[in-house]
Amino acid sequence: MVLPVILGAAAVGAGAFGLKQGLDANSSNSSAKKIQGEAQAALETAERELQNARQTTGATLEKLGQLKLRVWHSHLGRFVTLYSKLKGVELSGGAGLGSKDPLEFGSNDLLEMKDLSLKAGEVIVGGAGAAGAGALAGMASYGGAMMFGTASTGTAIGSLTGAAATNATLAWFGGGSLAAGGLGMAGGMAVLGGIVAGPVLAVGGIAMAAKAQKNLAEALSYEAEVEKTVEEMEKAIAVLRAIDKTAALFDKVIRRLSESMASVLNELEDIIISAGNNYDAYNSSQKSVVYLSVQFAGVLKQLLETPILTPEGALDKTCTNTLQQGVFLLEPA
Repeated sequence: MVLPVILGAAAVGAGAFGLKQGLDANSSNSSAKKIQGEAQAALETAERELQNARQTTGATLEKLGQLKLRVWHSHLGRFVTLYSKLKGVELSGGAGLGSKDPLEFGSNDLLEMKDLSLKAGEVIVGGAGAAGAGALAGMASYGGAMMFGTASTGTAIGSLTGAAATNATLAWFGGGSLAAGGLGMAGGMAVLGGIVAGPVLAVGGIAMAAKAQKNLAEALSYEAEVEKTVEEMEKAIAVLRAIDKTAALFDKVIRRLSESMASVLNELEDIIISAGNNYDAYNSSQKSVVYLSVQFAGVLKQLLETPILTPEGALDKTCTNTLQQGVFLLEPA
């Protein structure tokens, strides 16, 4: 009778042990599913925020690119037309402006303004929108000769030149095209986040979701991978927001400068009509208008040409120096 009792007790013990194992397994599976679900939700939230930041910044850059084209064509083009009519103005050093502070403005600057103004006009006539968001972002990010290159037509903006042609960040703004930027969307995020190698960004870690449900260890591993991915995405979002803020500041200053310059050019045109084009015959007030038009043109030219991004696609923090020159010119004397 002892043996059956022992066997019965063993069976009860084994059953209890099996029940505990089953409960532990259920607990582990439940924990694994919870961890995996929370990690997945965090990843999807970060992806949405990154996409929103990308779209917002891309729209800001596109707007700035369009503004740069218009200012190149209209304001600087008009300046070149009016200034070229003047006679007797020294196009170097202080530009013959007497006691005024000297300007770094010479005949080469005038020729470059004329050339880029014509090219910008060709792009506008051809339809700037047809160039695509990535190309307009390139115009905003670089502008000037780096965008137009040596092409004689506005088609250069469609294919991009220089750093803009290989910039993965610009490709990302333009829709992630591999053809446009060489590295596409994953490369754009890699540049923005300062990531050396981040394949998890390309796949978003989604492929690991099914495995994460198998057991707690894999769920914890997945959670760690997601945390790393989200951290890199947050870096990219921070860079995007900084680019967006800088581009918005350039847009604001360029708009205000171009509006003020339009008034000065109206004055210059009136002077040429009423007093002729001989600069030497102008009075001090009239010469001041010429000086001011040159000053506006020079600062605007710098703002239009100053890169916002480095050739690698990161924010160029030195661009704020040029921005300050524009702000200074707008300040009342």
